[in-house]
Amino acid sequence: MQIKHKVLQDPLEEKTLPEFAIKLNINHFSATQFSIPDAAWLFKYVYLTQEQRRALLESNSAMEAGKRVGDALQRTYAETIYKINPLTKKVAPTTNEKITLDNSIQEQLEIFKEYQPVNDKDSDKKIKYLEEVPEIIRHADAGLTELGVASPVTCERQISIDANTLDESFLLHCSSLPIVGRIDFDFGNNNVLGKTLSKEVNPTGHHTPAFPHKIIELKTKYSRLGKVKKDGSRSFLVSAPPATPSFNHLVQCAVYGANWNFQVPVYLLYATATGYQIFDSNNCIHLTQEGMKKNLQIMMRTFIRREKILSQFQDQTRSEIIEHAIGLMDGNFDHPYAWNGMPEELLQEAKQLWKVN
Repeated sequence: MQIKHKVLQDPLEEKTLPEFAIKLNINHFSATQFSIPDAAWLFKYVYLTQEQRRALLESNSAMEAGKRVGDALQRTYAETIYKINPLTKKVAPTTNEKITLDNSIQEQLEIFKEYQPVNDKDSDKKIKYLEEVPEIIRHADAGLTELGVASPVTCERQISIDANTLDESFLLHCSSLPIVGRIDFDFGNNNVLGKTLSKEVNPTGHHTPAFPHKIIELKTKYSRLGKVKKDGSRSFLVSAPPATPSFNHLVQCAVYGANWNFQVPVYLLYATATGYQIFDSNNCIHLTQEGMKKNLQIMMRTFIRREKILSQFQDQTRSEIIEHAIGLMDGNFDHPYAWNGMPEELLQEAKQLWKVN
């Protein structure tokens, strides 16, 4: 059964949502949701409301440092940054007044200093990451320079893909809910490429300027906690740029590539305190057109499976849908990262739902 629902926030326009989605108050998927097992997804993105996620799920020093690196480079290079308008609650482009890289580093360090660590280990990380952030920013900047920064530079462009925006090969393998994402950087505006396609200049129908030259996804890695030394100080294990990219990061890149029908090259840039590494279609098969299409299909199958589980019980109440879904999903509480960073009281609540001691 399909019924109309309220107007959604940008970039999701008015759409027809399945009844289970309306009852559960969910209207999209994301690459982040794909990266965790079913049970952790159900608890974080269905059982908890958006307000609860924002209020109860803690940040950490690595996440905050990552934001500071990204914001520093955006402040330096972007002509346009997409942000949520506090009045309309919709995502809209804003003009960025560029500053120098040195000034952006100082600006973001001051912001990072205000972050309140969640525990002693996180406090040790914050101290270390305050030292590493400037170097990571400079290495990320070197990576962007190698990629050839081309104006206009747009950051945080929010995109949404679904059956209406993907080509026909995905019609039988597409989730009911759209998949949204925010692109770190897209460079330039390639009108020629757009005009060579049989479809309109912007085949997704989104209100975006033609095709960019390049899409860049930036990932940062920080030193890992080591043992406590005899003097009480904390040792750290320095992170080097990865030799191979994370599959979850590659899936995220596939989402961005799909927004322009896989016609725009996608680059995955890793930056650490010791250097940077760039992956593209020349050194990573997953970033070729076919590679991205396959990874998008893998993600879609995960979301379709979750939708099928929820839709079985959509004639019931919200709590009953969740209860039945829990019975069909392994809690997987030993997963290496799915439940990381969750406050102990929430973790215990999740274990009670899955009847785990």
